[in-house]
Amino acid sequence: MLLPKFIFTSRFHSKKFLNVLIIGALATAVFPGFAAETNVVSGVAVATPVPTLSPNDKVGPVSLRDDTVAQVLDILQKWTGKTVLRPQALPPNLYTLNLPVGATRAEALLAIETLLNLNGVAVIQQGDRFLKVVPNNVAKSESPSLIMESTLNLPSSGRVASKIFVLKHANGQEVVAQIASMLNATLATPPVYFGRNNAILVTDSIMNLQKIETLLNQLDRPQLDVVATKMYSLKHAIATDIVNKLTTLLRSPAQTAGAPFRLSTGTSFTADERTNRIILFGSADQHTFFDNLIETLDATADPNTMTDVIFLRHANATEVATLLTQLITGQTKATTTATGGRAAATGTNRNSTPATNNAAPAAASANASANASATQNGADEFSSMTTVLADIRSNSIVVSGTKDDLRLLRQLIDKVDVVLPQVRVEVVIAEVTLKDEDTSGINALGLDVSSGKLIGVSSTFGGGTLAGNGSAFATLAAGNDLTGIIALSTTPTKTDTRILSVPTITTTHNKEATIFVGESRPVITGTQSTAGTSGLVSSSTVSQRDIGIQLKVLPLIGKDGSVQMQVTQQVEDILGQVTLDGNLQPIIGRRSTDSFVSAKSGEIIVLGGLQRTQSLNDANRLGPIPFIGDWLGSSTKSTTRTELVIFMRPYVLNNSAVDNLNAISRINATAIGEEVNKTLKQSPAEPVNK
Repeated sequence: MLLPKFIFTSRFHSKKFLNVLIIGALATAVFPGFAAETNVVSGVAVATPVPTLSPNDKVGPVSLRDDTVAQVLDILQKWTGKTVLRPQALPPNLYTLNLPVGATRAEALLAIETLLNLNGVAVIQQGDRFLKVVPNNVAKSESPSLIMESTLNLPSSGRVASKIFVLKHANGQEVVAQIASMLNATLATPPVYFGRNNAILVTDSIMNLQKIETLLNQLDRPQLDVVATKMYSLKHAIATDIVNKLTTLLRSPAQTAGAPFRLSTGTSFTADERTNRIILFGSADQHTFFDNLIETLDATADPNTMTDVIFLRHANATEVATLLTQLITGQTKATTTATGGRAAATGTNRNSTPATNNAAPAAASANASANASATQNGADEFSSMTTVLADIRSNSIVVSGTKDDLRLLRQLIDKVDVVLPQVRVEVVIAEVTLKDEDTSGINALGLDVSSGKLIGVSSTFGGGTLAGNGSAFATLAAGNDLTGIIALSTTPTKTDTRILSVPTITTTHNKEATIFVGESRPVITGTQSTAGTSGLVSSSTVSQRDIGIQLKVLPLIGKDGSVQMQVTQQVEDILGQVTLDGNLQPIIGRRSTDSFVSAKSGEIIVLGGLQRTQSLNDANRLGPIPFIGDWLGSSTKSTTRTELVIFMRPYVLNNSAVDNLNAISRINATAIGEEVNKTLKQSPAEPVNK
């Protein structure tokens, strides 16, 4: 059965044109002889001569020089014997062509058609008797011929044609994107992709169609013929870790100028976690490269992290762990900011948790990434795998991390775990009764005080004496007992001055010490009434209240022997009593100050200002009858002002025998001094002599 000849002879809408092409392709599939019998494209140019003219006739020589398109079309009409149909406007170019004597009619027609195409003019077959000549940009929509066979068997020419390329292996969408830049921008239409058939329709010149067909012959082939599979069984490393490292090494973009390292097309590697093997797909030429690389990575190595216990001699484990946590966390945040969030990208994270029990974490460990994110950025930086724990029971630090992490931690702990300087503070608390002309206790005692330090005295007062001034006083004060220097009477009297307490405290740098002299009294803090059988029953809540003199000292010891002290004084005393809910409660008076003073070791500091005014009524009764005796007798009222004056002398201790000289001298002055010295001199292994 013969079908009509498949030649497009009129303008079609683009959709109709695609339908016709698809029908032609289906006709070829249904009727195998369709393509040959219809002779959709012959082996020569479309401008073939009529049957009465032989394509092999000699037509040369031909010489055109700057001829018009009209002259060229006249020659085309003469050699084909067909009528040329043309629009009024064609590209106004001039044509030049030289053909040798032996040129055949078919060769000459191919040359003329190609010359016209180069100048933007296309020739389209219109039946058996006509040729239509139009501009190239019109020809692509003027129903070009559909090529069913290979274009590689056709003469190369600029004739516009369409061809459907059915792909067996390559992805049609990817091919469309790749060949789009190869098409003639003024002649071709965009390629059309048929996803269901994995086919593309291309309209372009015969020459471009031949290039595309040649390219697809190379690309549209199975890749498995060049792929070889190899298995690598690992002895030491984990397959997933090795695959991650290979991905980082071979798949990451190049960080330096120049072409990045590329693997062969189709190369891939994956981890089989069940068998701990690596499966490699790729060209066999790469096997030697992967053999050496994987063997190097699959080597015996020390663990990424190690754990150690560092025992502290002087410092507190919880405080040291907290300090290290803050340092490591701050360094990690600074590194993340400086590198644009790299640590966040690799999954690094830290949480600070202070130690609160026997082995509580003082710093949570950073998450260890499978892609070896523990690499350090510098010799003095901690990795993301650093862990610090405080063991309170043994006063030790449990650390974990890389070798460099442990080295840095040991160095830091050695610098922190040192004996802090100590200071012994001698204190004399005296109460001075002020006269009307006295403005303060320091003034009443005649003390020469500068910047809170006692630099000289010259006075005699009730209850004691003070002597010395200037440098002579400083020489006298050094190394002597503070009470001996002040020479105050230690027995409370009715005179102007009396000593309330002479304590001595010893503490370390930045460690607060407290002195309390007083008593503890029960104080009702709450009353609750409940209904009973005989009425309301009241019950009280009682707590102990410390009432007296409290002195808190927070020293900061300098390297030069100077001592800065924050001194908090608080004095509470009972002024009277009041009845609350049927219970006598004390009326408590409070005086407090907060000072910050500085002195060198051995200097005496004087603090005052805690004054109190007390009114007293004194009645002289006459007779045994209370009312009559008071009426007939006399009474007096008096006001008494007192002030607490505190003398303090700090001594910086150097962990030597000199530190104890003052204490020993004070012990010797007591009644039990001899017995105490015997005990101190006794060897721990020897029994105490009685």
